[in-house]
Amino acid sequence: MKRIFLSVFSVIMVMFTLVPTAFAENEQKPEWQDLILTQEEFNAILANNTIHTVDEENRATGLISLYAIAISKSGTNTLNIAGVTTGTADVVKAGFKEVIVQRRVNSSSAWTDYITYKDLYWDTGSYVLTKSITVPTGYQYRVTCIHYAKKNIFSVQKIDNVSNVLTF
Repeated sequence: MKRIFLSVFSVIMVMFTLVPTAFAENEQKPEWQDLILTQEEFNAILANNTIHTVDEENRATGLISLYAIAISKSGTNTLNIAGVTTGTADVVKAGFKEVIVQRRVNSSSAWTDYITYKDLYWDTGSYVLTKSITVPTGYQYRVTCIHYAKKNIFSVQKIDNVSNVLTF
């Protein structure tokens, strides 16, 4: 009986030591919010970076026809993210394999991953990303991503992309 009590007590103590750590990690990670934009506002954010179009002659796998990612600043500490992945007519799933918000203290320091989002897809030929996130000031920010399009299990295309840089 004493052995069972000690085992149960040990398990409970381990659980209590792990729970505060998990909560602390969640508090440090900001959650992004859906950003409602008009077409003009969306285009204005994308104008901060290159919008890539791939014509049929230069298309490697023939799946992604247009892709872009860009950021803009709203207020003193809100980062707006806009992106798009558009596939050809035969694409059945499009989106982003991952989107990573990165930051650095100044232009001479290395980029570090601030927060990562994975597997953002729609079961259609196009995906539009419009999100906002509250970030601490005193850093430069950018977004890296992997655009993704799928025709079938054997035909997938991924393209790496990097947004413009903003200072907060």
